[in-house]
Formats: sequence, C-alpha cells, structure tokens
Amino acid sequence: MNTTTNPDPRPSRGHGMTRLEVFTDAAFAFAAAMLAISIDQIPATYPELIAALKGAPAFAASFAILLLYWRAHQKWSETYGLEDFPAVVLTALLILAVMIYVYPLKIMFGAAFHAVSGGWLPSGFALETQYQFRVVLTIYGIGFAALSGLVATLYLYARSQRAALQLDARECFHASAEGLAWSIVASVGLVSTAMAWALPDGLVPLAAWMYCVLVPFGPIVDQVERRLAQRRFGAQGAQSA
Repeated sequence: MNTTTNPDPRPSRGHGMTRLEVFTDAAFAFAAAMLAISIDQIPATYPELIAALKGAPAFAASFAILLLYWRAHQKWSETYGLEDFPAVVLTALLILAVMIYVYPLKIMFGAAFHAVSGGWLPSGFALETQYQFRVVLTIYGIGFAALSGLVATLYLYARSQRAALQLDARECFHASAEGLAWSIVASVGLVSTAMAWALPDGLVPLAAWMYCVLVPFGPIVDQVERRLAQRRFGAQGAQSA
C-alpha cells in the first residue's frame, strides 16, 4: 500500500458488488424503465413520434432525480460497506420509496415543463380541482422527504457504527455533514407540502417551485463543508472533504 499520498477520509470499505448492491441497482434501473418516454407502445406515425419526444424533457429531469438518489446510495455503500440488518432495512425502504415515488416524480416534471412551455410540452396528467393539485403536491413532497430522509439516516447510521468501522474524526465529520445536508433536503419536501395547504389557491404553484432552492444547495454545502473541514483538520482535511 502506498502511504506517501494523502489518505482519503472516506476510504472504500465496500468489497466488490454484493447481492444488496446488485438488487439496489436493478431496482433503480427498473424505476428508470418505468419513466420511459413511450412506455405503452412504440410510435407508429410521425405525429406520435413527435408527441412521444415532447415527453423527453420530463423524462430526462425525472431520470436525473433518480440518478441522484442512486448515486447517493452507491457512494454510501462504497464508503462504508455496511450490510447488517439495519442497513438492509434502510436500503429496502429506499427502494420501496423509489418505486412509489416514480410516477408522482414524472407527473410533477411533466406539469412543470407543460407550464413553462405554455402548453407546448405535454403533461399527460389532468387535474380537475385545486384540491387534487394540493394532494399531488403532498404525495410528491412526502416521497421526496422520505427518500432524502432515508439517505440521511443511512449516513447517520454509518456514523453510529464508527467504532465497528474504525472511522477517524474526519470520516465522522463527513458522515455527519452528509446526514445533515440530506436532512435539510428532506425538509424542503415537508415545507413544500405545508405550503400546498397553507397558501391560497392562486399561490399554490409556489409550493411546487419551492424545490428550485435546492439547485444551488449542493455547491454551497460543498464549500461550507470544505471550510469547516479546513478549520478543524487543516488543509489536508479541506482537500479531501
């Protein structure tokens, strides 16, 4: 082992592809397949092809969200390699949440692109009342909060196993930071859900656009984590945070 380079505070404790990782990857792949542009039938005419392709932006955005959660679990699994009973249960709950969340996810992005395109991009889902819109926002918000909360719980559980995993101070800091960051992300879903019922009818769409605050969230969190790591562990900790 080369000991001349700076040690990574998050060394890989995973040992190749395990049955749990294979199952998780397959579940996310199946969820992505459920988001397919034309899941019912292959377009048979030019207008049907164009109509199907108009669903591409909503599909791409939905796929990106699924990829975000898949990557979060992959990084967690590679870093900590936990496969005990609590880790399996949390992973199973994450997969279950993804399967339930996949259709509300595409519905929300379909509606969003339909709105910003002035109706040119299809929505594929019709709402008849404002009450139904509030319910859909609630379903999406709870699913979003559940997924993010489960990722946060995975990181916090890994930190609780610091003795068994022999985590050093920097690794514990990273696990805590990730757990906190994902908890904040989960809270956005809960805030959006509360807004869906608290706002008057004309302002309810603001509950859906609430998620836009997360666009700069990742880079900001990375910068804050690096600065805090530098203060606590010096330049080496900042470079590897």
